Amino acid sequence: MTRQTNILLIDDNLTVRQALGQVLAVENYNVVSADNHRDALRTFGQRPIDIVLLDLSPRNGDVWDTLQRLTALRPNLPIVAMTARREYLKPYSGAHWVDVLLEKPLNLPVLIHTLQQLASPTANNQRCGRSDSNHPLRSNSPQL
Repeated sequence: MTRQTNILLIDDNLTVRQALGQVLAVENYNVVSADNHRDALRTFGQRPIDIVLLDLSPRNGDVWDTLQRLTALRPNLPIVAMTARREYLKPYSGAHWVDVLLEKPLNLPVLIHTLQQLASPTANNQRCGRSDSNHPLRSNSPQL
């Protein structure tokens, strides 16, 4: 029996957290949610997390600080960033902390495919070069 992939979902919108949580649960992911970055960091320290899925909204807290802290704790942690505001994508497009950028509304099949790739043992073995812009799981655009 394989272990479920644990996803930490960080989004200030309760409806988004609930909807994504339900969709990902159907896809056999275990989702733990946080509505801000402070709670996310606390949760990350208390549970095994395999992938972080976070909203780039500044209402959640200091995104840069959170990304830096998470990757300091686990340098090869897969991180998927999402936002409904296209202008938030550009500053993160070259950020070595983020593996994939997605624009809301999310394309759910693309999200599921992305999570499957990031959770695969092959991907975990390839993640040692996070800052490499040619990393096979990196996307520097809102589309995969």
